[in-house]
Amino acid sequence: MSHSHVLPIPPGRWAPPTAPLELGDLVLQPKPELHITLVGNALGRELHEVFGDRAGALVEDAVAALDWDWERTGERLLLRRTTGRPGGQVTAHSLIECIRLPAMRRLHRELGRLLGRRLPVPPPHVTLYVAGREEGIGVASPARLRAFTVRRVPEPVPGDRP
Repeated sequence: MSHSHVLPIPPGRWAPPTAPLELGDLVLQPKPELHITLVGNALGRELHEVFGDRAGALVEDAVAALDWDWERTGERLLLRRTTGRPGGQVTAHSLIECIRLPAMRRLHRELGRLLGRRLPVPPPHVTLYVAGREEGIGVASPARLRAFTVRRVPEPVPGDRP
C-alpha cells in the first residue's frame, strides 16, 4: 500500500514525454504521467504508524492550507541509484527536472511539527524518464539528491518547449 501523496500535473500545463530518450548507452522510458511527490512513501508510512487512519486527513489538511503554485526551472539531472544485495542488485536511472515550489518547505515544516521533529525538505522535482525501475528513484532529501546525481543534462529533451 502506498502512503505517498502526489500533486498531479495537468498534461495541458506540462505534457509528459512520449518517446524514449537516449543518453549515451542509456535508454530511458518516458513517464506516462507527471506529478510532484509531496510526501514520499517512507514519510507517509511513518505518519500512518504514528497517526493511524487519521494520517491521510492530516496530510490532506496540511496540503489544502498551502498554495501549490510551481514553476519549471529547466534544470535537468540524471540520477542513478543501485539497490539490493550483491548478486541481486538493480540499478535504476531517472531524468528529473527541478522545479520551484515554495510550499514544499512549509508542508514539511508542518508535518515535522506533527511528528515532533525536523524533517528534511525533499527537493521539488518532476520525474520525466526512468530506466530500471518505473517508479523512479525516490529523492527524500537534498543529501540523497546529491548522492544520486550523475550529471546535469543540458541538452534539449523531447517535449521541451522553446
